[in-house]
Amino acid sequence: MPAQDIAAFLRSGHGGGLVTFGSMVQVVEDSTQYLSEDDLAAIAAYLKSLPPRESAGLYDMHSRAAQQTVRALRTGDVERPGAGIFQSYCARCHQSDGLGVFKKYPRLAGNPAVLAPQTTSLVRLLVEGGASPHTQQGPLSRKMPSFADQLTSEEMAQVLTFIRNTWGNAAPPVTTRDVTGVRDAIHK
Repeated sequence: MPAQDIAAFLRSGHGGGLVTFGSMVQVVEDSTQYLSEDDLAAIAAYLKSLPPRESAGLYDMHSRAAQQTVRALRTGDVERPGAGIFQSYCARCHQSDGLGVFKKYPRLAGNPAVLAPQTTSLVRLLVEGGASPHTQQGPLSRKMPSFADQLTSEEMAQVLTFIRNTWGNAAPPVTTRDVTGVRDAIHK
């Protein structure tokens, strides 16, 4: 992610097609949105100077499989586990190409949170829902609903695995056990 996208992310909670969620929302709302442009640029430069963390997955936007998946989702050919769930519950906001809607809904294609080694945050977001930050200079805050009462743990695992392995994403699957563990921990 370019330094200017990192600065925008810290200023408004949106940058590079990504949106803050979880505890980072409060950081942006209560702190980083008030920093000067110079301070934001300095933080972004510092973050860019750190060695990259190893992700659990890879992203190749030009893969043939990525293009086939987009075509299949657009035409309704959704035989892969989780594809139909994505189409029914997620595509309206995140789009069938996984690119989201700029400054509204985050992209899932190549999203570092989607490709992260630990899936706890992703599972928790699906179970509890979330909201983007309210900031002075950012777009309107948007909410992602909780799917705890709409999807089973198996369905959540299927859709998250689909997301982690679609549009050029390639990451290890999310298991039903992963989802159940998070749900049990947060009592949902």
